[in-house]
Amino acid sequence: MKTMFVCRGNVARSQIAEIFYNELHPENPAISTGTNVFTKEGVSQDGTRLEILNNSAELFESMDEIGIDLRPYARTQLHPEMLEGMDQIIVMAEPETIPEWLLTHPKMVYWEVEDPKGKTLVRTREIRDQIRGLVKGL
Repeated sequence: MKTMFVCRGNVARSQIAEIFYNELHPENPAISTGTNVFTKEGVSQDGTRLEILNNSAELFESMDEIGIDLRPYARTQLHPEMLEGMDQIIVMAEPETIPEWLLTHPKMVYWEVEDPKGKTLVRTREIRDQIRGLVKGL
């Protein structure tokens, strides 16, 4: 089954879901993408590694605690052609950041998951664990 996880910036939620999914299904790995993988100035961050993010200490720490280093993972910008052949597309982006072509895709499922950006370590752990539970339920 081809699975894609999508969040806004492809920094936390979709990356976490991809990792947990791939641990459960190494024979058929998922991918993760973001609806807006750009800086505030509009510069593409497609392909950049998460380690360059200096505002993600709680995210990194919450994943380090369970033996997963997110720093080497890279961000990927979502494009419409990436949806071809997907069996399930799980979106955790804020509704206003989801393009119409994704919202209307028949394989799209929406998960209500808060963005951990700027949250405390305790809240980031809760979000991590929520995502883990949702992925296990697939």
